[in-house]
Formats: sequence, C-alpha cells, structure tokens
Amino acid sequence: MSSSSTAPATSHRPGIILVLITLLVYGLLSYLRHSEKPMWDEQRYLDYATNLTQGYYVTEAEPDIVNGPAYPILLMPFVGGGPDHWLFARFLNAVFMAGAVGFVWLTVRHYANSAWAFAGALITAFHPTLLWMGAALMTEPLSTFTFTGFIWSFTHALRDKRWTWTLLTIVFFGTLILTRVFFGHVLMATAVLCGALLFIKEWRPALLRTLVILAGSLVFCSPYLAYTQSKTGEFFCWSTNSGELLYWMSSHHEGENGHWFGKADVRTKEFLNPVHREFYTELLTHPILEREERLKAAAMANFKAAPAKVAYNWVCNLTRLAFGFPRSHQPEELRTIVLIAFNGPVILLAAAAGLLGLWFWRSIPVEIWLLMGMAAFYLGGSTLAPSLPRYFVLMVPVLWLGIAHVFYRHVRVSITD
Repeated sequence: MSSSSTAPATSHRPGIILVLITLLVYGLLSYLRHSEKPMWDEQRYLDYATNLTQGYYVTEAEPDIVNGPAYPILLMPFVGGGPDHWLFARFLNAVFMAGAVGFVWLTVRHYANSAWAFAGALITAFHPTLLWMGAALMTEPLSTFTFTGFIWSFTHALRDKRWTWTLLTIVFFGTLILTRVFFGHVLMATAVLCGALLFIKEWRPALLRTLVILAGSLVFCSPYLAYTQSKTGEFFCWSTNSGELLYWMSSHHEGENGHWFGKADVRTKEFLNPVHREFYTELLTHPILEREERLKAAAMANFKAAPAKVAYNWVCNLTRLAFGFPRSHQPEELRTIVLIAFNGPVILLAAAAGLLGLWFWRSIPVEIWLLMGMAAFYLGGSTLAPSLPRYFVLMVPVLWLGIAHVFYRHVRVSITD
C-alpha cells in the first residue's frame, strides 16, 4: 500500500498541477458566469449574511432557519457592495474547490496509488454538478471543501493518535454541519453506529476516538443549537423547513413524483394542482413554526392516504438524487445524460467495491468503514426529502475513496498471451 508520508515530494506533482488547474477553471467560471442579480438560493444566503452584519440571524417573529450560518458568515464582508462584491465572493469558490481537490488527492493516494488519487481528484474537480453550480453563491464548493477536509483529517486522526488531528477533524466536521445542517443528523446516526460496533475489539480504539470527534463536533455546533432553541423552543433544532420538504416528497397528485416546488412556484406555476395553492394561501397566514407543524401534518396525511404512491415518490428520489430525473410536470434536460455518464460508473463501482469489501471486511481499515457508514446515512436520509443531484455530488469523493482502496488492494488485472 502506498503511503503519502513516505512518498517523494516530486510524486505530488500531478496533484499540485490539478489543484492549480482547478483554481484557474473555477476562477474563470466565477468571472464568466457573473450574474448581476441573485439566482437559485443566493438571495437567501445574502439575506442571512446581511442579518448577521446587523447582529442577528433570524427575527423573533419569523425564525425561518433553512440553513446553518457558516456560509453567510463568509459572505458578511461582501454585504452591501452589490454585484462587484459578489464577484469577489464567488472567487472563494475557486479556492474551496482547489482545496477539495488537494484533499482528495492526498487521502486517496494514501489508501491506493497516484493513478487512483488522480482519477478521484479529477472527478471531484470537474464533476458537472460542481462545474454548473461552482460559480454561484451556493454552498456546494464550501461543503465539498469541508467534507473532503474532514475525510482527510479523520483518516489521519484514526491512524495518528496526536490530538491535533482530532481537533482539526472536529473543526472541519463542525463547519460542515453548520454549512449543511443535515450532517447534524448524520452525526447522531454515526454515534449510534460506533456504539453498536464497540464489540469488535480491534476496532474499539478507533471507535472511541470517533465518538470523541463526534462529541467535539456537537460541542462546536452547540452555540448554533442554543440559538435555534432560543428562537423556536425546540431542542436539537437544526432547521425549520423539514416539514416543507416532507410535504412535497409525500405529495401524490396527478403528474407528481415527489419533486420540490417553492412558494413562488405555487403562486405562479399553472400546472400545479390548485390544492397546493389553496393550502399555501392559508398556510402563509400563520407564523413560521406553526407552518412547519401544519406541513408535517399534511405530509403525514399524504403518507396515510396513499402509502404506495409515496413509495413511488421515494423510488423517484433515488434516480433524482443520482441523475436529476424525473421532475414533476417538467421535461427532462440534456444534462441528465451527462450526470448518468458521470454518476452511473461511480455508483456501479461503489456497489462492486461494497460487495468485495464485505467479503474481505477485515482487510478494510476501520476509518473507511466508518466513512462509508456516514455516506450511507447521508444518502439514505437524502432520499426521504425531495432529492437533487447537488446532494449526491458531495458523496462522490468518499465513495471514490472506498472504490480506490478496495480495487487497489483486492483486484488485479493482467493480460497474457
């Protein structure tokens, strides 16, 4: 097995070159795709950042907490400057993506070799979803950076017992959670998994260290959780929009398959069933927290009314998560073919690596098994809400780590005459 700690410095040259190319490509995209007006979720992040500059995140009257504060905090210096300042904020994405590519290179290279590491870094750098969204004020580049940084430091922390690696891992994972709060649920599920696996004696030291990392990450996020509790009165409140996600995932009117629509869509899209418009018209007259409860109740009613149709929506979520289709009431796009070309082989290789890994399970390092468990929790949980390819792309680096290690260690191909 190759080890980055003993490899000569010159062997890092391909990774360094790819990091520099990534920095250049995303820097150019940030400039060429510069938008004068906010698009996608950009306005929400800018609004949160503006609130932070004024000393609050959400108001007492409207505690609408959709995402964590990590990315809005980064945007604070750019508030009030208009499109020119937003352009500089978009350039941060190039730095994040370059850093993520470097982390993938270093991590995979330790568990496989330079060829596998270069392939994983290349897929991360030029995945179509990240190229499409990497020039916008969206959390994908920061999430990719913090998650790949977590993978890199976590594998070090379980191999190297120095506490500096543990502390660095806590910072990366805590920041990831505060960027994409769904990882708060992944943290709790992983803690349960670690507790359940403590009976494996040789894994016990790594599992205990992982539990320390998870506990430290929770402490890292505790100011945010204390803030959300003060605004909502709910313990362990990561966000206040889960009800809306469950509502659309469970909705099964004619032509629907669990795809999400926003409040503006309900008002303007004529193809949506009028039931949604009537429901939302009444819903929006209530405070945020009451809306959340009403949306959850409506979702439960959908489950009870037609469980088979909700199950169909869940199946649609699987393909929507990986490939971006099907979408309710909308024609499919050409980029679906591109996503199939990129994500399809990764999924097939990950499935094959999973079967091989189970057969040779004792030869796979515990840190890789734990990372695969986290990936399973994340992807499984993502299918319970309206799924999108930008959720799946975050798991590509960790899936590639498992693929690379298993195939490098257990598969040899030779051609003989």
